[in-house]
Amino acid sequence: MTLRRSKLGGTRRALTFAVLAAVGAGALGLPAPAAAEEAPGQVRALLLGALPGSPVYARRYRDWLKRFHAYLTQTRKVPAANVVVLSGDAEFKDPCVQGLATLESTQKALADFAAKAKPGDQFILVLIGHGVVTEPIPTFVLPGRDLSAAQIEEALSKIAARNQVVLNFSSSSGACLKRLARRGRVNVAAVKDQEATEPVYAEFFLRGVESQRADGEGAPEAGARDGVITVLEAYNWAAYQTALWISRQSAASTDGPWKLDGKESVEIFEKLTRGEEKEMGARQLDPSSDRSKPDAAVEIVPAGGKLDESWTGRRVVTETAMLEDCGEDTGLAALQPEGYKPISGEAPGKPGALARRVVLGQAALLKAGDK
Repeated sequence: MTLRRSKLGGTRRALTFAVLAAVGAGALGLPAPAAAEEAPGQVRALLLGALPGSPVYARRYRDWLKRFHAYLTQTRKVPAANVVVLSGDAEFKDPCVQGLATLESTQKALADFAAKAKPGDQFILVLIGHGVVTEPIPTFVLPGRDLSAAQIEEALSKIAARNQVVLNFSSSSGACLKRLARRGRVNVAAVKDQEATEPVYAEFFLRGVESQRADGEGAPEAGARDGVITVLEAYNWAAYQTALWISRQSAASTDGPWKLDGKESVEIFEKLTRGEEKEMGARQLDPSSDRSKPDAAVEIVPAGGKLDESWTGRRVVTETAMLEDCGEDTGLAALQPEGYKPISGEAPGKPGALARRVVLGQAALLKAGDK
C-alpha cells in the first residue's frame, strides 16, 4: 500500500506541474520561467559580381569573388552550402560560382535566403563591380536589366536575419546608402555619393582580413589586437590603406607613367592594371619605381585642403569609403578633410558602434565593450 500511495502522490504532483505549465505560471501569481536562449544562428552570404565590361575588370572581379568565398568558407568556416556566388561574367568558370548573375537569378537567390534565414542568423551581401546612377536611381550593373538599390532593400527587408552586413564595393555604392540604411544593418560603401570612381577598395578590405593586419585598427589604445577582426576594423584599415596607395602614385606628365615606391604598392598596381596595355588610357608603371622600399606612410590630403607645388603630378584620393550602421542615409567616412581619422564606435548608438560588434562569418554580435 505504501508503494501505491507513493506512485499516486507522484502522479498527482506531475499533474499539478502540468496544469501550471498549461495555464502559465504568471496567471497563478508565480514567477515566469526564464526564456530559453535563442539557438546559435547560421551565417549566410550572397556574393554578386557585376557585368565586367573589359578583361581588366573581369580579372579584378573574379579575383575578389574567389577570395571572399575562400575567406568565408575556409578561414571563417561558413558551410559552403550557405554561400552563393553569382557573377555577371559569363566566362567566369570556377567551382565557387553557381550561375550567371541576372536580375532574375539574383532576386531568386535573395528570396531563397529569405525563406531559410532565421532571426539569429547573419546575412552578408557582397556587391563587386560596376554601378551606375541614373538620377535618382543607383543600380548595380548586370547582364540585361540592372539591380536597383530599391530592389536590394526590398529583398533585404524580407530576410529575417537581424545581423545584416552589406559590403557594397560598386561605383554606385555611396548613392545606394540612402536606400539601404536601416537601424541594425551595417553598410560599407567603397565610395561616397557623387564619386564616380571605379573603386579598388575591395582589394584592401580583403588584404586586411586575410592577413589579420586590420585587427585593432582604429582602437583607442595602441596595439589593441585580440585576433578578432570586426567590420569596423576592416573598414578603417581598408579606407586608410586605399588612400595611402593612391597617394603614393605620381606622374611627371598627364600622359606619362606612374611612379610608385613600395614593394606591396607596386605589386598591387601591377596586379590591378595588368592587361590595360592595349586599352585607351592605360596606366603604365614607371621603370624607376622602387620595389625594395617599404610602403611608407605619406600625406593623403594637402595641409589646409589646398594643393601646392609639392602635389604637382600626385594622384589625389578620389574614392572615399563610407560606413553606415545607425539607420541614417549619409554614413561617415574615416577620411576627413584633415586626413585619416578612424571611426571608433565607442559611444552607443553612434557611427561604428554596431560595426564594432559585428564579425564577418559570426552570427552572434560581440558583447558591448568587447572591442
